[in-house]
Amino acid sequence: MTKAQKRWNAAFALLALGLIFAMFAQGCGSGLAPDAPKETDKTPPADSIGEALFLDTRFGQFFATHMTGVNNPLPEGDPVVAEVQNVYTGPMPGPFAGQAINCRSCHFVTEFEGVSGAGNRTYSDFTTHSPLPRTQPDGVDHTPRNAMQIVGSLTPRSGPVFLHFDGQFNSAQDLVIGTLTGEEFGWLPTQYNQAIAHIAQVIREDNGSSQLAAQRLDGLSYSVLFKGTDPRIPSDLLLPPSERLDVSTATDAQVVQEVALCIAQYMKDLLFQRDEYGRYIGSPYDAFLRVNHLPQAPLSGQTKAQYNAELYQQVLALKNPIYITPQDGSFKYHSQPYQFGALELQGLKIFLASAAVGAQEAHAGNCAACHQAPDFSDFLFHNNGVTQEEYDAVHGDGAFVQLKIPTQAERLADYDAYLPATPNHPNAMETFRHPATASNPEYTDLGLWNVYLNPDYPNPQADLKSVVCAAGKDCSVDQGLPSTIAEFKTPVLRDLEDSAPYFHNGSALTFNDVIEHYIQMSTLAHEGLMRNPPPEFSHMSIDESDVQALVAFLKSLTEDYDDS
Repeated sequence: MTKAQKRWNAAFALLALGLIFAMFAQGCGSGLAPDAPKETDKTPPADSIGEALFLDTRFGQFFATHMTGVNNPLPEGDPVVAEVQNVYTGPMPGPFAGQAINCRSCHFVTEFEGVSGAGNRTYSDFTTHSPLPRTQPDGVDHTPRNAMQIVGSLTPRSGPVFLHFDGQFNSAQDLVIGTLTGEEFGWLPTQYNQAIAHIAQVIREDNGSSQLAAQRLDGLSYSVLFKGTDPRIPSDLLLPPSERLDVSTATDAQVVQEVALCIAQYMKDLLFQRDEYGRYIGSPYDAFLRVNHLPQAPLSGQTKAQYNAELYQQVLALKNPIYITPQDGSFKYHSQPYQFGALELQGLKIFLASAAVGAQEAHAGNCAACHQAPDFSDFLFHNNGVTQEEYDAVHGDGAFVQLKIPTQAERLADYDAYLPATPNHPNAMETFRHPATASNPEYTDLGLWNVYLNPDYPNPQADLKSVVCAAGKDCSVDQGLPSTIAEFKTPVLRDLEDSAPYFHNGSALTFNDVIEHYIQMSTLAHEGLMRNPPPEFSHMSIDESDVQALVAFLKSLTEDYDDS
């Protein structure tokens, strides 16, 4: 079984009777949509190897520059991992101090378990803009965004896969290669081939002598594990023939693809708690659905939108709801009570409710239009107004609406002036993938706009066009490019407590901040003062009286995620 699926919170044993009744209510089979992941009995070998690669600190530019040998410790660690930035507590000691960057340096899990103001993570960080391993030539030492949580990001679904806040990647393998060879690991765009060669060198020369290999790989080297023929390899680390590679004869690119395959498998298995039928079970919200015999997931043939509409009607029809109280369970890693009561139910109704177009009545959040249950994401792109809020806070109200944004022809005529730096355009200024600053009124982060129709990102284009120009959307101007302005991927809301701060720029520190933002931006949209307003805002009508209930509902999605 996957790491997330192996965890079983003992609190749910008290709710077993409700589960049995729910199964009878839905029939003996699960009846779930076929893309819902089911519990399996075995963790794929690539998962276990991928976890070691995820933790390995030898793939970055700093290690390549300062190493005295692939298997030797660094004489001095990379300063970027000496501390972990935290907007709530200030800097914390880095778990990889004395070493160099790895994937876990931004995607934490249990490294800060029990630390006040930190705690467990769902593979995300604690800051607004993730630090880069070395200052770039233009002086940039942080990414324009924070680290989006990985847990649930690769939840199986029927539509295309988009990864990163701006959809830069449409497969986990591409994301892994782009990250290991990119600025997150200290590599400049001009150093792509150098990065590929270094990663391959680490894999080929690794001798299994590291503490990481001893703890997770039975002391075996990557080359032995990738080849898959050594009798010392235990069954849980034995790759199937189709996934094996002889690194001594493979090209550097093939070696890096093998690394990406394993890390991608590890990422795919980072899921929130589910039962044997693929239904979520980890939060008080899930327990509430179960004991009240409410549908826990779409049935086969039912769309997510249809499921959410049905769930809303059944929630409204509840006459005597059974509430979840601390007597039904408790959290191991969170101080909040394990509960789903009347206030949480009120918040659920607001979350699911959709107002009529132009309606002014409150209590309709229309949140499920983007954060579709049961995953609480549609995994697509929307403009929630965070970019406009950030820009206007620097340059004054209404400034973002007036900002000149180039057309597709203008972008292509002068790529370096507008679009992100890539190996094809290493000197690009990334003007529109940059936090707003007073020093340059052009700087802002337009999200998906930077990737869509960008020839340097060919892989996701067909999938992106399928959603940007989906039925009912206007693609008459630049194939829909203006509609992508300030759009970012919808995050998963499950265990939101463990992925703060919120939004792509970490500008919301609390749940209250999140709700207040939506009140303000939806009001601007209704008044015609929001640039590229999302259609979902026209069906949103919430005010200050809704904040407490919505916050309570969001907290009810918390669970004890620890990846063990």
